[in-house]
Amino acid sequence: MADEIREKLGLSQDMLGNWLGISRNSVALAEGLHRAWPLGTAVQLIRLTLATIGLVYDPAGNRPAPPPLPAPPPDHEPLQARLTYCQHHASRLRYELADLRLKAAPYEARLAALPALRAFPEPVKNPAHEENWLALLETEAETALLYDCGAGPQKLLEARIAGLEREAEVLRDALE
Repeated sequence: MADEIREKLGLSQDMLGNWLGISRNSVALAEGLHRAWPLGTAVQLIRLTLATIGLVYDPAGNRPAPPPLPAPPPDHEPLQARLTYCQHHASRLRYELADLRLKAAPYEARLAALPALRAFPEPVKNPAHEENWLALLETEAETALLYDCGAGPQKLLEARIAGLEREAEVLRDALE
């Protein structure tokens, strides 16, 4: 029973022992059912047990406990610091996203131009060289868009921005 009270209140064996006026070792032995609770601990254990269910121990008859103490309000300083961090990094990432979109534009233009270049109906001077050049153009564009600046990398940045903006919104609400 005492171990359940300890868990509910988040007490260590040392803390419970201090409340009861006994050693941590005595608490461990009693909780492990290797030894009975030392004499003189019953009232303190009863008080603690009843307090966890909202009662005050009174030999004449238990009574309701006074209202619980309020939790302390959050410290605004770390919330404000994190809000500033989120706002700054979201702004920086929006700039990075705009930069990625600019960087992607020429590669997207390559992919748009390639079908027209390949559809040229006339004979070309060196077909193998032209096809190699067009294949290189396509591979560079696909690789850059896939790994550096295309839709995937842009979506990852958008997700990070959205996360930071949502976090900032929650922090603003908490600070109000």
